[in-house]
Order: sequence, then structure tokens, then C-alpha cells
Amino acid sequence: MIATQTPEDSVFPQGPCQLSYAAGSTSLEPGGYRVIGHGDHGRIGELVQAFPSLGQVLNDRAMIISAYPAALGIQTSVPFVDTYLHAPTLIRSLRLATQQERSVVFAAQPLAGADLLIKMLNTPYGLPKRMLWAAGGYYFPASLETYMTQQLADRGCQLDVLHCYGVAEVGHTCFAATHRDELGEPLYRLVASDVLASVDDKQGSLVLSREGRSICTGDYAQAIGDHWLIRSSAYRLASQVRREIESWRAEQWVSRTGYLRYESDRFTFQLREGHQLNGQKTLLSFHQFWERHGGSLQSKPTWQSFESTSESLLLINFSSDKTAKSGPLQEFV
Repeated sequence: MIATQTPEDSVFPQGPCQLSYAAGSTSLEPGGYRVIGHGDHGRIGELVQAFPSLGQVLNDRAMIISAYPAALGIQTSVPFVDTYLHAPTLIRSLRLATQQERSVVFAAQPLAGADLLIKMLNTPYGLPKRMLWAAGGYYFPASLETYMTQQLADRGCQLDVLHCYGVAEVGHTCFAATHRDELGEPLYRLVASDVLASVDDKQGSLVLSREGRSICTGDYAQAIGDHWLIRSSAYRLASQVRREIESWRAEQWVSRTGYLRYESDRFTFQLREGHQLNGQKTLLSFHQFWERHGGSLQSKPTWQSFESTSESLLLINFSSDKTAKSGPLQEFV
């Protein structure tokens, strides 16, 4: 059973507190948040303990730059910049980190983060020598990771990616991964010491438990030794969409944002700002795409499969071997 929050059963700590809703969600429900700092204060230490190599970046010479569409609530002794997804602010903070010879921890969702970094790459300014991209919210395409790694390397910046997985009702970065398997799946490790993870026997869905409360994420999970494979449900990432975006190379990523519409077996792609239409019916300009399909860089992509009918627009849920069951979904951070 999927637990949900309501205003009536919410319990806040005494005194002032800050709530953070799921990053990039379009939900209008009052639930689906976490209390900032509640159980999250030691997360950076837990990450370094699980992945000692992160200590080369997560140290007192780092600068944390957030382009995340939600409050992170990180307590740290190093400089922290919140860009509010504003490209000039990101560029200024990256220049400052470069000037002070600091490594950068860049917190951002995949598509918005890439768009902002590409704007930085289009300037003549130098970059920090090392950057750790803490990415979460939804699946980070391996093709995009490869593209951004190469683009930054060409400018003298070594990029490492930390794949983060959590749900708003439990906490951020319950799982993290620094590598992928041979099929491109991030190999996650459970890093949150106060979170228990299990798999629902009937549907194979990941269940996260904390302080006596359990949340069924709706995503497919499998424990393999010390690692976990977590695959997005078909509602969040249709198999056809994944195959399409994983087939992209530099020539696609340089001109496309990754926001798209898959409807009746046809794709429509959003172009990056400044890129011109070339007559292809499958392409929409940056602003035309938002006008037609909604959304923004603060929103998660709609990577589902849609089917047009004479009466309505239906969402088609499916997986590789069976039709996924629809139902309430948890808010991912």
C-alpha cells in the first residue's frame, strides 16, 4: 500500500521548520514533502563513507553550486551557491570557483543541468578542474552523461557523476551510484543509514521505510549483493523513449534539450534556445514546445507513452514484459 501525506496527519518539529516539496513535480497535492534537515544532516558523510573517492571533491576546498528546483537543506562548512536555475548566476559561481581553484559539487537534474552547463560552455570563460555532478529526480541518460563528460573534458574539466535516488516523503539521496553496469544501469548503494529498502514481492517495486513508515516508489528494483538496480517505471520512462534518447550522439544533444513528446508512436523534440528549425516536423523551437506541451526547465520531462483517441488523450503504461499497473506515484527528489 502506498502511503501519502495529508495536512491532517503531518507532524512538524517544534519551532520553525522548512518544508521541501519534490523537485520538478507538477503535482498540486498538499502532501509529498519532507522537513529540511530531518535525518539529512549526515548525508555527505555517509556518501564519502560509501564512496571514499568522493572525498577528493567533497572536501574543504569544494564549492557546492545548486541548480536544483527544490531546497536541498545541506549543512556544510564550504561555500554554497543557489542559482535558482538562472544561467548567469551559474556562470558567475563557476567563474568564482575557478578563480579560487575550488572543485565544484554541482547539484542539478539531468536535462536542466545540462542546459545550464552548455550555456557556460558557450562562453569563453575557464572551468574548474574537477566537477562532481550530483544528479537526481529522474533517470540520467547514459548518452547525455557521455556527451557532457566529453564536452567538459575538452575544456579541461574532469566530470564525475553521482546518481542520487530518493523520495520526498523519505529523504534525498537514499541511494547513490558512481558507476553503471555493462548495460548502462547505475549501480546503486543504499547510503542513508536510517532508511530500509525492500522489494514488493507481487510487483517487484522498491519500498523505502523510515521511522515506521513505508513508501512504495512504483519503480522496479533488484538487490544484487551490495548493489541495487533501480529502473524507472513505464509511467516515468517508456522503453521506446529510453531507446531513443540513448541512441543520441553529440549532434543530437548539442541541439536538443531532451524534453520530448512520444505520442501514437511519433516523437516531437524540443530544440535548445538559439537553434533554428530546419523544416523537420518532429522538431519544435524551445518556446514552441512549452506552449504546445507545457512544462519548463524546472519540471521533470514527460517520458511516458501517449496515445491519441477521438475522445481523449490516454497514457499508456507498459514494461518490457507486462503492462504496468497505474496508481498514485511518489514524488522523487
